[in-house]
Amino acid sequence: MIYCPDKYLREVKDVNAELSQLKGFLNDKEAKITLTKFLRSNLGFTTELISGIKLAPYQEIHLKGLLNRNFRMCVFGRGCGKSFIASVFCFLQCVFEPNTKILIAGPTFRTARFIFNNLEKIVNSKGAELLQQAFGSKSKRNDQYEWSINGGSIVAIPLNGEKIRGFRANVLVLDEFLLLSEDIVKTVLMPFLVAPQNMKERMEIREMEDTLIREGAMKEEDRMVFENNSKMIALSSASYTFENLYKTYNEWIEKIYSKEATEASYFVSQLSYEALPLEMIDKTIIEEAQNGGSSHSSFLREYCARFIDGSDSYFNAKKMEDCTIKNGESPHTLMKGQPN
Repeated sequence: MIYCPDKYLREVKDVNAELSQLKGFLNDKEAKITLTKFLRSNLGFTTELISGIKLAPYQEIHLKGLLNRNFRMCVFGRGCGKSFIASVFCFLQCVFEPNTKILIAGPTFRTARFIFNNLEKIVNSKGAELLQQAFGSKSKRNDQYEWSINGGSIVAIPLNGEKIRGFRANVLVLDEFLLLSEDIVKTVLMPFLVAPQNMKERMEIREMEDTLIREGAMKEEDRMVFENNSKMIALSSASYTFENLYKTYNEWIEKIYSKEATEASYFVSQLSYEALPLEMIDKTIIEEAQNGGSSHSSFLREYCARFIDGSDSYFNAKKMEDCTIKNGESPHTLMKGQPN
C-alpha cells in the first residue's frame, strides 16, 4: 500500500513528453539543462546508464522518496537491500546536487563502513565507468572513510567519542537506527544539519536584497525563499514497540497524516521480504529463519519488518525494559576515587 497526503500532492510534469516535443538545435547550456531534467525524471535509466545497475521498480520508488523528502525512514526486513538503496542514493544525490556533504554514521564503524564499501564496490564494477569519473580523491583511516565527489564528499564515521560533534553535513544517513538512542540522535546528530550548504550564497543574496529594498527597487515580501534541502535517512530493521525507533516511526507517520502543513517533508517505508520480487529472495535462508515458526518474534522483526510488543523468551522483553532503571535515574552506582 502506498499513501500520500493531500499536502504532498503536486502536479508532476511529464518531462519525457515535454522533451519529445523539442525540435531544432540546442546550445550547450540548453542541452545540459535538458539532459539533467531527463536523467532526474528517469532514475532507473540514469542509474543503469552511469553505474550499470538495473533497479527493480520498488527500488526506484524508494529512491524517489529518498531524494524528494527531508526526513526518510526505511524499515526493511533482512535481505531487502536497505544498504544497497542507501549506496545508490548517495551517488545520485551528489550527482544531481553539487557540493553535497553526506555523512554516513552508525553505532559502530563497521556499520557505517558497510554502506561506504558497498558504494565503493558499485563504483569499481564493470559498467560504472561514467560514475567513476564523478569521484575524486579517497582517504581511509581507522576511524573515518572519506570520498570526494562533484564538489562535495561522502564520509563514513562511527558514533563514538566527542570528536563527532565537529562534523557538518546537509545529508545524514543513519544505519541501524534502532541501536541509536534518542539522546544521540537529537543532541549529537541533528545539529549536523543546522548549517545550510550554501550559506555564503544565501548571505550574498540577502545583502543584495537589503540594498535593493533600501533603494526602493524591491519590496520586503519579494525576498527569495530558500528551499530546505537538509536530509536525514534512518535505516533499520524493526524493533520492539518500547524502543526509540518505534517512537520516531510513529512521530513521522503522525506528521505525514496530519493536515497541518510543515516546512519539512517526510517519507516512511516498511518492507517485508514477502513484498520482494521472487527472483530477489533466497528461499533456503527464509526457511532456515522460520525454524522457530513464522510467528516467532525475531522472525517478525528481522524478516517481516513488523514492530512487536515483546519477545518469546522466558523473560518478556517489554517487562524487562519496564523494570530497567533508565540512564541518569536513581538509584545508581557512584564511583569515587582517592585524591592523588
